[in-house]
Amino acid sequence: MLMNMLVTLNKKRMKKEIGIILTFFIVLMSFEVFAQDKDSREARMEKYRAEKVSFLTTKLDLTPAEAEKFWPIYNQMDKERWEAQKCRRDLENKVSEAEESLSDSEIIKLTREFSGSMQKEGTLMTSYNEKLLKVLPPKKVLKLYKAENEFRMNMIRKYRDNRNDKVVK
Repeated sequence: MLMNMLVTLNKKRMKKEIGIILTFFIVLMSFEVFAQDKDSREARMEKYRAEKVSFLTTKLDLTPAEAEKFWPIYNQMDKERWEAQKCRRDLENKVSEAEESLSDSEIIKLTREFSGSMQKEGTLMTSYNEKLLKVLPPKKVLKLYKAENEFRMNMIRKYRDNRNDKVVK
């Protein structure tokens, strides 16, 4: 009887220890997956930026003097534009999730924030347009806007092609 109790206690203790060990490994693996996902996202963003710089460099045909003045302005503009777009996307999500049961004052505040985010993006682009016109000929600024749009369309096409290839396989 004493032996049976010891065996039962040992089984319970073993199950508890195995449970703790399994929990530890599951937590450890989830951190690993999260880290890999974050690294792959950062790696994809870095690859995207490098492709964009290469594409714009080719399309704009900048002189060394133009490039020296252009890239710091463009990089700052791109960073600020990215932040403004992220803010707008967050507000778009808030608007989509907003309930009509909100009070009128809450709805007014949300709609003003949303329209203000769009106005901020417009003001940002107007400001940087003037800065770019100071360091590049107007034709190259126009080429920049065309090249950015072309790059964006190429990336969308590439993304769709990759998705279609994965679906077919």
